[in-house]
Amino acid sequence: MSSYTLWLLSPNRRARVRQLAAATGASVVAAWIVDAAVDAGFLGGVFVQELFHPSAPELWMRAVVATLLVLLFVRTQDRARLQLLTAALAEAPDGVQVVDVQGRVCYSNAAVQALYGYGPEELRGRHVDLMNADPHFAERIILPALQRAGRWAGELDVRHKDGHVFPVWLATALVPGGLGRPPAAIGIIRDISERKRTEEELRGYAHRLEDANQLKELFADILRHDLLGPVSTVRLALDLLDKEEHAPRSQQLVARARRGCAQLTEMIDSAALYAKVSAAREIALEQLDLGAVLAEVVAQSEPFAEARRGRIAYQGRGAGYLTRAHPLIADVFANLISNAVKYGPDQGTVAVGVEDAGDRWHVSVADRGEGVPDADKPRLFNRFERLGKAGVKGTGLGLAIAKRIVEMHGGGIAVEDNPGGGAVFRVSLPKG
Repeated sequence: MSSYTLWLLSPNRRARVRQLAAATGASVVAAWIVDAAVDAGFLGGVFVQELFHPSAPELWMRAVVATLLVLLFVRTQDRARLQLLTAALAEAPDGVQVVDVQGRVCYSNAAVQALYGYGPEELRGRHVDLMNADPHFAERIILPALQRAGRWAGELDVRHKDGHVFPVWLATALVPGGLGRPPAAIGIIRDISERKRTEEELRGYAHRLEDANQLKELFADILRHDLLGPVSTVRLALDLLDKEEHAPRSQQLVARARRGCAQLTEMIDSAALYAKVSAAREIALEQLDLGAVLAEVVAQSEPFAEARRGRIAYQGRGAGYLTRAHPLIADVFANLISNAVKYGPDQGTVAVGVEDAGDRWHVSVADRGEGVPDADKPRLFNRFERLGKAGVKGTGLGLAIAKRIVEMHGGGIAVEDNPGGGAVFRVSLPKG
């Protein structure tokens, strides 16, 4: 050790090494090796005391022995760590495999052996191309990725010893070489046969569900057509009877029959519409102005309100509320306004408003009726649920249809108590 190198040591260590060298007549290098071994804790007890004894002979030889002991200790520790790592890999639930640069297997744990059906020594030296269903997969896909990014992960099909092919998930990374060792690739392998079977079953279920939904929609159209045919015949007959003179009692019966036809038509249309919207996964949206839609719905609903000597107060602009929606959204507002008129008092006012809520529009329809009890609110939007005012006719599908249409727009619908009495229905729609 040169004087320059000696000065790289701390002052205390420099003094200790010089003292040891002077006391034993050994070289500074020998003294430094022994001192380093003692400082690292690799030498101790009587042997250390003898090394530092002023009369210790052959300090250089003892320094060499100390160095060998240090190397042996480090190697023993490395071997223990290696044994621990090997045991952990051997018992790992996923397959672990090491492949050299030629693509030949260097190591496979028990999980890999069970995966492919080979014995412990049958895989060693075997080329991975012989185990892949596509013998060129590694060359085309994996190797370029390892050269480019040092890692690759994905699905591939492999071949079992008995010949059957099955899918696995492989995550592999390049391990650089060093100290004369060539680089290698280590891979984690997992059998995904069960997952692929589950995915295929889910796809089958989805296809069957889609077919069932299309059949349901077709059936709804056919049912609507077939049911409305006889209703139209009855309505036509009633129109002919209206043109003739009848006793007051007969006129009452004709009027009652006409109301029944109208109610039956509404039920058929509602059932057909509910079947369609409940079967649909999504709907085509277009740019609409909620202001224009609401103004049109209010105008169409006003005669109904006027028949009960009421009115509809639209508290919003006629334009300027742009959103992406389907024309069916008008049916939602028409249903809410119709319900507000029906369930509200005679000569009542239905308030319709629009509020800007950041990335959404909030449309409200408020009445002054009896309101909705808290216990009934959770099931109000279920189909065939009709709550509240006696004598009000309806199908029990209107709010269920409204909820489905709003949800298909990515929105929400809810009912709250109106502070002044009655109920407030709120529809939230994305601005799009």
